[in-house]
Amino acid sequence: MRRLLSTGAVLAVLAVSAMAAIAAPASAAVPDLTGRSYVSLGDSYAAAWGLPLAATQPAAGCDQSDENYPHLVADEFGLDLDDRSCGGAVIANVVDTPQSVGGATAPVQSYALDADTDLVTLTIGGNDLGFWQLGQMCIAATAGGPVAGSLDGNVHASCAEQLVVNTPAGPVNTLETQIDQTVAPALSAALADIEARAPHAKIIVVGYPALAPDAEHTPSDGCYTSLLQGLGFRTNAYPYTNADVELLYATQVHLDDTMAEVTAASGATYVSLLADSVAHTPCNPTDAYVNGITLSLAADSVPVSGLPVGGIKKGAIHPNAAGAAFAGTKVSDAVRALFAEPDPTPTPTITPTPTPTDDPSPTPTASPSLSATESPSAGVSPVPSASATPVATATGVLAATGAPSVAGAIGIGAALLLVGVAVTLLLRRRVHS
Repeated sequence: MRRLLSTGAVLAVLAVSAMAAIAAPASAAVPDLTGRSYVSLGDSYAAAWGLPLAATQPAAGCDQSDENYPHLVADEFGLDLDDRSCGGAVIANVVDTPQSVGGATAPVQSYALDADTDLVTLTIGGNDLGFWQLGQMCIAATAGGPVAGSLDGNVHASCAEQLVVNTPAGPVNTLETQIDQTVAPALSAALADIEARAPHAKIIVVGYPALAPDAEHTPSDGCYTSLLQGLGFRTNAYPYTNADVELLYATQVHLDDTMAEVTAASGATYVSLLADSVAHTPCNPTDAYVNGITLSLAADSVPVSGLPVGGIKKGAIHPNAAGAAFAGTKVSDAVRALFAEPDPTPTPTITPTPTPTDDPSPTPTASPSLSATESPSAGVSPVPSASATPVATATGVLAATGAPSVAGAIGIGAALLLVGVAVTLLLRRRVHS
């Protein structure tokens, strides 16, 4: 009896296996990108201002690091990188305007593109909005203000009270207006220029990491930490009021959404860094992807109004090594998806062709009721012929399409299951007769 049951069970298992094998999608493979041309364009967030300098620069003063995300991506895939990113660049420096930096001149970044370029990455727009100026302007003396910068010459508790304007329709964030009216059209024109210069390239626009947390990742007492600690300077301070943390985050959300929309409209690929970095802002310095602000007396620090010597240490409010690695991982994932090719090898199909046992039932004793049609051989012989039809059908579909539909697979499996059940019932009837 156990042998009879196992015959039907084998058919059932084969039916399920056939459905799984037929329905399995083909995998994708990333081709070898070794030596393919990759050009990186962008500002200090692409250049990784503050990380160790690369041996070669587009121009002295670009402060480009060979630990930035373009270098990490190029190293992973063996790409031939031409990194044109430069600290302080605006969108015009990508399209048609040389950049004066550190007493030198960086050439127009997009001039490095041509018909042989395979991959382009672009991080740009932050300086058009004034990220760096905003970061300095909004430094507060205390958690309640006042802030260092003023647009009208008066003292203000926050940047928010200067940059958010009350209108009859409600408060308007003027930074968001600037994004809509200035950054968006300029970015759209830049992407059109890049596509024209590199018509065969995959183009990836990379957004900015979170510089301020959302409400969920903001401590109940706020993010503010003073630039000063005891008699010295605090490392990675975050001297911003609660109002300005909210302003900066809301502005970044609008910028990220706008960049994504412009990129999609151009047909390029957008990689957002915002959502996955919002828990890693300088508000949480122990696990940050972005540096806070550290004052320094070093000669190469960025001068700050009111300080007779020194200034802000390089790399402030920019990605640290962990942030560059994070961006590199996100961009590498996009590269794999863009260059992936379907596996041409068809998914193998398990052919459910069970071999009947020599004697699937106990040898019957002589019985006057046993007819020729109820003999063991007659009961077993339909199994191979019954399974032959669905097997031939499955094989024919695979040969014709390479990937039969799930509905077809279910039908084939159901037929095989019915055959298994029928054989089991027939053989059990034989045993009990």
